[in-house]
Amino acid sequence: MHPHAFLAAAWLALAAPVQAQTYLFRDEFDGPAGAQPDPAKWEQQTGCDWGNGAEDQCYTDGGRNAALNGAGQLVLRARREDYNGHRYTSARLMSRATHAGGRVQVRARMSRWQSGAWPAIWTLGQPEALWPRHGELDLMENGLNGSRWRPEYHVHTDSSGEGGELAVDATQWHVYEARWRPGAQGQAEFYIDGRRARTLPFAVPEASPATVLLNIAVGSFAGAPDPALDSTLTVDYVRVSAWP
Repeated sequence: MHPHAFLAAAWLALAAPVQAQTYLFRDEFDGPAGAQPDPAKWEQQTGCDWGNGAEDQCYTDGGRNAALNGAGQLVLRARREDYNGHRYTSARLMSRATHAGGRVQVRARMSRWQSGAWPAIWTLGQPEALWPRHGELDLMENGLNGSRWRPEYHVHTDSSGEGGELAVDATQWHVYEARWRPGAQGQAEFYIDGRRARTLPFAVPEASPATVLLNIAVGSFAGAPDPALDSTLTVDYVRVSAWP
């Protein structure tokens, strides 16, 4: 290519407008410190006997265990607190929007490891009552491997329960991401900070819309809870878009 033509092409590439990303759902968690998550976007799920009674937390609403920090982030907190006959409280948020396939990106970090704390970022196919027929994608769940404490990813369907570990420090900021297509030949791709970790089969019915969930469970597969448990999951953003 002639040098002048090369320079002209480079200039045009730089001058071309960058197409803005279109999001199907997003929350940047802007708002004053102490504010509750946007009720138009999130349901604060409640109750005390989750995991078929194997978990030790009561999930609360009203911003008791989930609130904005005033710095553009949402903080979920699981802690030692007597509540409705249980010894721990926590938060579980489910998006009101559903999406049948696409791309979910969540930038988050966690506090230090404590036995019994089980923070997670995941999607759940609907209707939930038919789980795992409509699938589950765990972008990140931590606490299942004790003090080794590495975030893991998983798929759950009628035919698959595969997953793996992400070799990152969960106390630092990372972007956890999943891209998925439903269907008999469906698949899910998992990414960490933009790097693909693995692609797995994700065979679920075509019409399998999914919600996004953020929560910290206590106990069960995460082990006996620390008597002084005080664990946080801080989320910078949640962004859902179409498959790239």
